[in-house]
Amino acid sequence: MNEPDADGRKLSAAFERTMDGLGPELGPLVAASARQGRSIRRRRRLTVAGAVTAVAAVAALAIGGTVALRPGDGGTTAVGLSAASPTASPSGTDTPAPTPSRRFPQPLQRTEDTVEPPLPGSGQHTGKVALTGRTALSALVKALPPAGRTSGYSGHSALIKANAADPGSVLTMANMLYDDGAGPADVRIMIEGGLGDRLKRDSHPNEDDLMSCSVINRGGQFRYCSDTVLPDGGHLLLIERTTGDTLSREASLLRADRTRVTVSTTNTAEVADHAKVQVVREGLPLTLDQLKAAAMSPGLPEWITPEQAKDAEHTIRPFRDDTPGRTGPSTSATPKPGATG
Repeated sequence: MNEPDADGRKLSAAFERTMDGLGPELGPLVAASARQGRSIRRRRRLTVAGAVTAVAAVAALAIGGTVALRPGDGGTTAVGLSAASPTASPSGTDTPAPTPSRRFPQPLQRTEDTVEPPLPGSGQHTGKVALTGRTALSALVKALPPAGRTSGYSGHSALIKANAADPGSVLTMANMLYDDGAGPADVRIMIEGGLGDRLKRDSHPNEDDLMSCSVINRGGQFRYCSDTVLPDGGHLLLIERTTGDTLSREASLLRADRTRVTVSTTNTAEVADHAKVQVVREGLPLTLDQLKAAAMSPGLPEWITPEQAKDAEHTIRPFRDDTPGRTGPSTSATPKPGATG
């Protein structure tokens, strides 16, 4: 079983190595989230887990933003695009895949299939296990347009605990490649159980630090940013960013149950013989509306049954357990049917 990673430092280091800092600048938020975690443990013996985005970090593995609370339901603010998106408008849903204008390197395709040991629950969660990376990807595949081909599955889950008696909050991260016929794009999902309950209005990071365009886009680094208060009390953040040839999009949902689900995509990926991620296609195959639909998928609870975890082992293969510091046993695997073809 995993040792508690209270500050998320191991996870942060692993994601920084993988993504090489592309996408939103999350360093300050990650550091702030780690400080918040230590402060909360002193005051309430709770731990704050943080943030991943399209590209980044894991101490708080979040993308930096939070929906500013507004009176009434369905309040929305948005900063629009100044030019047409390389693929489509961020919220469009039925745009043909672009025809590549140049050759791109092929993403690294790992074939190993490693065991992802489920993390058993305790206390009120006895009999259940933490949402596994495989199960999160299974829900994600079902929520995305079925015409795309998926591959390159990896991920893991962790329990963020204040002490041995704490049942913990689930932090699950996973990624895969999604190809609409014009080339693969990296797609990531992160589930942060109970994140909203660990945020305080009078300290930082708070909800505005994580979900409000007026805060996270203060410097205008995002090409598009929209935040919305949903009728059920949840908060939705949609962002798009371009940096040179790199394009990233993200939908981040702070649900009414105070769990945050983030689904992001970028046109960069790991490539053989390169220390840094490389641009592997033009544009992106998924719109913000499609990412939002995936983030709002009902198949992403914090805790699941062992049977649900087992079912995902048969459908999401080959899968690499990328828990920092773990070298898991490998099993033979054949490409999964359905979503991979």
